[in-house]
Order: sequence, then C-alpha cells, then structure tokens
Amino acid sequence: MRGGQGGGEHDDYDADMWLDMPAGTPRGGGIGDESDLMMLNTPAATERVRREAEDIFRASSMNAGAARRREYKFAALAKDIYGQMGTAELTEPPQVILGTEAMINRLYDDGVGENEDDEKLDDTLATVASRVAKLWQGYVDKLPQPEEDHAAEIGPGPHASAFENANYLANLALQLHHSRYEDGGQAQLEPLPETLFRWLEDHHNLYAGQVEDVLHFRPSPACHSLFWQSVFIALLRGKVADAANLLRQAGWGHVQRGQRGADYAYTGQALENVQRAVEATVQMLESCPGCDEDWEIWSSDWTLFRVRAQGSLEHLRRFAEGKDNLNESTFAASRGRASMAGLARRAESQVPWDIYENLCVIFDIVLGSPTTILGTAQDWCEATIGLFGWWDERRPDKNGMPASMSRSQALVIASPGKADVDAYLDRLARAFHMAMESDFQINAMSAVEVGMASIFEDNIKAVVGILRGWSLPVASAVAEIASLGRWMPPHQPSGVFGMEDLDMDDLEVLGMDPRSPDEVDGIKDSTLVQYAQSLAEYEELSSMHDKSGVAKDGWELAINVLGRMDSPERSEEMVGSLVRLLLEKLDVDSSKMVDRIWELLNGLGMIPYAEETVETYGDILKRDSHRYGDAMRYYALAHRPAKVREVMNLLISYSLVQSAAYPPTADLDDYLHQLLADRNKTLERFAARDLEAAELLGKMLSGYASLRQFYDIRDDAHPTATARQQAAAALVSVIASSDDNIRGGLYDQTRDGIVSEDFLLALLGEATAFVSDPANANIHYGRAAEPAITLDQIDVMLKAVEDLQAVGGRVYGTCDDFLGVVLAAVPGGLKGATPADLMTSGAAGSYVLGGSSVMVSQLHKSLSGGALKAVKRGWDWRKAMAAKSKGEDVLRRLRLGLAKDLAALWLAEADGGVW
Repeated sequence: MRGGQGGGEHDDYDADMWLDMPAGTPRGGGIGDESDLMMLNTPAATERVRREAEDIFRASSMNAGAARRREYKFAALAKDIYGQMGTAELTEPPQVILGTEAMINRLYDDGVGENEDDEKLDDTLATVASRVAKLWQGYVDKLPQPEEDHAAEIGPGPHASAFENANYLANLALQLHHSRYEDGGQAQLEPLPETLFRWLEDHHNLYAGQVEDVLHFRPSPACHSLFWQSVFIALLRGKVADAANLLRQAGWGHVQRGQRGADYAYTGQALENVQRAVEATVQMLESCPGCDEDWEIWSSDWTLFRVRAQGSLEHLRRFAEGKDNLNESTFAASRGRASMAGLARRAESQVPWDIYENLCVIFDIVLGSPTTILGTAQDWCEATIGLFGWWDERRPDKNGMPASMSRSQALVIASPGKADVDAYLDRLARAFHMAMESDFQINAMSAVEVGMASIFEDNIKAVVGILRGWSLPVASAVAEIASLGRWMPPHQPSGVFGMEDLDMDDLEVLGMDPRSPDEVDGIKDSTLVQYAQSLAEYEELSSMHDKSGVAKDGWELAINVLGRMDSPERSEEMVGSLVRLLLEKLDVDSSKMVDRIWELLNGLGMIPYAEETVETYGDILKRDSHRYGDAMRYYALAHRPAKVREVMNLLISYSLVQSAAYPPTADLDDYLHQLLADRNKTLERFAARDLEAAELLGKMLSGYASLRQFYDIRDDAHPTATARQQAAAALVSVIASSDDNIRGGLYDQTRDGIVSEDFLLALLGEATAFVSDPANANIHYGRAAEPAITLDQIDVMLKAVEDLQAVGGRVYGTCDDFLGVVLAAVPGGLKGATPADLMTSGAAGSYVLGGSSVMVSQLHKSLSGGALKAVKRGWDWRKAMAAKSKGEDVLRRLRLGLAKDLAALWLAEADGGVW
C-alpha cells in the first residue's frame, strides 16, 4: 500500500514516547489543539468564503490556464548560448538515427490519427519517450569513458561527448513530461516529485554509496563525520527510508567524546532521552508517504502527515526545552546566536543540544522550510529538486500569505484532489527561481547548466535550441514529442508592428531578427529542416537494413522528417527543393529510388511532387532507353495522358512503318511484356497503387495491344480461317479508334481517341490485304478463301474512308505524309530515298506527335540507324502498292475491294448463306 494513509501501522508510535512530559501535553503524532490545524490554512473569514474563492478561481482558470505564461528569467542567456553553439554535424551511427526515426514514426502510426484520442496519444507519447531515451542511453553506455573522474558538478562532466550532453538534458525533459510507473501491468502517471527524485538518484548522484559507508562505520554510524550530512542529504533527495534507517541504526551509545578511547558522549538518562527523541523522529519519517514512494504532495495524505509532523515537532520542543519555551521565533533565535538565554536553554535541555538541533533540521526539511532546504543542498540543482519535493508553499509568511504564491494559487493547492502536470511545472519553476534568489548561481558558460535551467523554467524552445547544438536526432525527436504532447508552445512569428522605421541592425540589437530561421519557421520546424538537410547528405544509412531487409537512404528519412513539419506550406516547399535535387541525380536505373520517393510523397499527401518525380523519370526512360512499358507506367502515375499517348504513338508508328510488331517480343521490357501477356492481373496490381493511373494505362494500351495482336496472328506460319477473322477484327478495332477524332469528317480532339487519326491511312492500307483485289476477286491472303471480314467491319472501314476524305486538308495531309514514310520503309522501296529522308523533309517532321521533337528524334534515330530489321511476315500489303502511291491510291483500291466483298456477301446471303 502506498504510504501516507493517515497513520496505518504508525498510528500509535507515540504511546510511551513522552513519559517525562507534563500532564495535559498532547501526545504522539496526532493532531493537537485547534491551532495545529490552523497553521496550514490561508487567512479567510469563514470556510464558506474560502469555498467561494476556490469556485471563482477554478472558473477563471479554465479560461486563463491555456494562456498562462511562465517567467523565463534565463531565456536571453539560453538563446545566446545556442546561438553560439550553432547546429551540430550529423555524426551519430545509423543504428541511433534509424532507431530514433522508427520510434518517432510510431507516434504517428499509433497515437495520431483522424480521430485523435488524447488518452491514447498520451500513452503512446510516454511509451515512445521511454524507449527513445533508453536507445540513447544505450548508445552513451557504449561510448568510451574518461579514465579520470570529473569534479562534482552538474552534467556528465567536462570530458563528455556532445551526444552525452544531449542525452543528459533530453532524458530529464522527457521524464519530466512523460514519466510513468507500472501498476498491475498498466502504465500510470506518476507524481512529478517522484520522477525528479529518481532522476536525481540516477543522473546527479554526488553521494553514491555514502549511506552504506556511514552505516558500516565503526564503532557506530553516528561516529562518522558525515553522519548528519548523510541523513539530511538522503532526506532532501527523497530517500526517506535511508534517512530513517541511518537514525535507527546510529548506535548512540557508542559515540565518544574527543579522540578514540575517550568517554562515551551519551550515557544514562541523556542516552535514554536521545534514543527517545530520535525514535520519535524515525517514526515520524516512517509515517511519511514518501517513505512508501507516495509523492503526490498535494494529496490529503500529505496534508495530514504534515499536520502530525508539526505536532510531533512541538512535542520535541516541549520535551527538549520545557513547556515554557514554545515560541518558535525565540527558538530560532537561540539556534542562530549564542545569547545568554540560548546558552541557558542549552544547559537546561533534556536532549543534547547538537542532537536536538539536527533533529530540528530534519523536521524543517520534512515540513518544507525553504531556508533549511536551501542551506542543506550542495548545489542549485539539488536545491531546486529538494524544494520542489518538500517545500510547503502553504505555510504563511509574515503577512499571512503562502510564500511566493498568490491567494488563488494557494487555494488550488490547498484543495483536495490530484494535482495536474501544469501545476507541478509551475511549482518547479517557482522552486528554481527561489533557489536562484539564494546564494546559488548558475555557471553561465555551461550549456548543460543553462539547459537545465531552461528545463526547470519549462522553456522547451531553449532546450531544443541547445540540444540542436549537440545532436540533431535528439533535438528533433524532443521537439516532435514536445509538439505532439503540447508542452512546446505553438510557433508565433515575432511581430515588428510599430517598428517599421527600424533597420535590420536595430532589430538584431533588440533580438528580433525576422530573417532567423527560428523566427520564420519556429524552433521545431527550423530544427527539422536542418536535420533533414543533414540526412539527405548522410550516406552511411544505406548500409543498414530494417527488419524486412529494406535499406533506407538519407534522403528517404529526410522526406519523412520534412513531412512532419507543423507548417504544411513550408513542408511542401522544403520537400520540393529536396525532390528537385534528387531528380538531378536520376538515371535509367533509378526505378527503385523513384518508387520509394513516389510512395513517400503520396503518403505525405504531397501529390504534385510525387507526380513531378515520376514524370521526370518517365522523361529519362523515354529519352535514354527503350523501356517503353516502364515509361508509360510512370507517366500514368504522373497522370499525364498526353505523355502516355506519346509513347503509345511511338510504338504504333514504328509498328506501322515496318509493318510488324514493335518492339519484337524478344526485345520487350519486362513491364510491357507483363501488360501484353497478362493485362488484367498486371493492371489489377497497378490499381492497388493508383486506380486512376491503372485506368489510364489500360485505356491507352488497348489500341497498341490490338494492333500488335493483328501482327502476331498475321505472321503465324499456318493461320486458320478463324485466325484470319481474329486478325481482321483486331485491325478493324484499331481503325475505328483512329477514326474517332474525325467522325463525320469533323476534327474534334476532345473525343480523346485512343489511336491518333494520323495513322488512319496506314491502317487502312493494312486492311487492303483483307479485301478483294480489284484485278482478281478471289485473292485473299494470296490464295482463294472465304472473306475474313463481316458486314459490320466493312461498314466501319467505309465510314473511316468517308471521314478521311471529308476532313480538312491539314489532317489528311499529315496522314498522307506518314503513309509516305511507311511505303518508303518497304524493302526494295523508293529508289534513292529512305524513311529517314522523308522524316527530315518538309512537313514530315510534324506528323503524329504534335510537336514532340524528342519522340520524332528518337524514331528518326532508329530509322536512320538501320533499326529496321528483316522481319518474317505472313504478307506485306505494301508490296502490292506502287512505289509512288499516295493516299488516294490506297483509298481507291480499298473502296473497290470493299464494294466487291460487300456485293459478294449480299449474294451469299441471297443464295442462303453459301459462298
């Protein structure tokens, strides 16, 4: 059971403690007369008035609490310190960087969502803060330690590395705001005094092992020269049980006067009185809630304990000095100077005066006397935490008001219930400022001490600034946890209203440089930007792999970091700058990197930059490779239908020029092969990444896939009648698609035809192989066969012919130019002319691609470089055409053939379907 429950096993500790006291004297640690209770109350006329004041304060604090401003007395010094420190270089090992990043990402995965749950977020923050602190401490433990111990001081020491200093401050800051203890398997919020006392023991223990040394001293612990100091320090540092144990095992009967071998100091009645007084003090300490690690100092248990401790102190005074010497001010004066009255009291005391004075110091610490606490502490850090844990701010000063508090604050503290974190942090700042008003001073040249001061003042911006000078990963993590935990105030740019006449030098003198990144972006975002910039240049990360075996580069972490900035606009701006730098380094083999950038940017909601990345990579593939499938895929991810169409037009145009499928099956890149071999499954996988892109790619692919199917069937060594029909159907579907934009003889590009109208004449030329030759009506595929085309297909081709002849001269002229390129490419074609010659002359350079000089150049390069390979074709329609044939020649031949086939089909239908 946690201590401070109003007595428990110690309720009757005073049964025979004060046997020598006058009759009628209140006994034990219980509550004495009414004045004992009144000591802890603020002056108020009645209880009703006090309750009304509490209600008024609570109502006002609901509105004023969020706007509370703490006094930062060391803010200017801290800003000067971290301004001189600058920004640390990124020297931490990959394990520390990746481990920290993984835990910070967990905050957003587990704690932050569309429906934010404050309790869940708080638990996640506590878990992550604990684990990241453990990670950093683990790294510090592996660092080489200096051979010589440093002098007792605040911080890791003068020889500590920058990371050790950062870990020292960050550990305290995180514990201060996200400390937990385990209770039945559940993490519970622990009182802040308990947290700070534990931190003091773990990280600022100047007396390690001293209690054990004193306990084992012979002839008795009380003979040790540091006995009383050890008791006071143990108590001041929250080690109540250690202080009680020292007193209980002191061995008063073995204390000697002077040198070893002299007479015993305490014998007979004096020894009995010492033991009685000390035992009463021990039992008082053992009844303290802190003895059972209960440090909820504003609870009713602590209030009752202090009332009883005050009564026990009064009993000690009566026992030691007699009932006529109860005036506290007179008693304090007698301890402060050797007056005649004081000497007389010493002589009359029933308890040896040195014992009595030291026991009173114990009571003063327990009852929260700031003067005694400050006088006992060894440095300002210990003084601050000692005051924070023990200071009773409700004790009235000479004016009847609680020390260093307003009346409203006193009412809140005096009210029952669990204190909140903000109230504790306010108390910590007051304790620190009181310590600074005493004889203690901070070393203004020590960044560690100034950082500690900033933590005690809850100036988290200064803390992050100082951490940034030692370690960017630590500073960034603390900044993000503080921002999500709402213990870092949101950024408010410094205003220069009313200072328009001041130049930059004047503003800098006033500490208001509007050009400072911290002033522009805020300390958190500014730190994240600097961290991301260092990560982008950090090359060692690629040597590490996560649990799934995936390596991460510095730029990948940098994008993640920038994506967590508070300002969306600034975040996108910085990510855009980083992405453009990355794009300059891309080559045709950067597909994995591009995929990771795209996924990261999409996950962060930065769609324009994601699209810019894949579009740029698509341009590289189109320019420097023949990976047409990959190029189309990345253009589709970029949602650029015009660029997908350009690649598709290149493939169709090259296929038509050589009257064969291009690229050949053996030369297909992997993705294009997957699209053609298993279109549905490939697009399904693609749709899982981007449904719109998959729909775009599937639509654009259909025309090229149908044309390729036609060529594959045509070039089969032994095509069947069914195969011929399938080939015709595939070709006619491509013709219909090419005719979409000029339907009815009117050019309308908004129809968004899948296959360009520029290819229509060449496609109709391919179709001449399926119709009757005007000179020989029985020639189909070079031999007698039944027609491969249907009435509906004839209708489609006739409409296409009519539309092409009716459309404007520009469209028809482009079709005719491309037809010339196709005819020139036939083996043994135009004498003295090549397809390359035609493409570089006149209007040929503007065909099909609508000004895409890159695509025209690539096709020209392929043609001029002899890329037209010997292809084994089932037939080549171009061989039946004259060398100087024009578009009207192709159309005339096609119309005549279609007319004969249509007449033959009508006759066959009239004869009962017999050919």
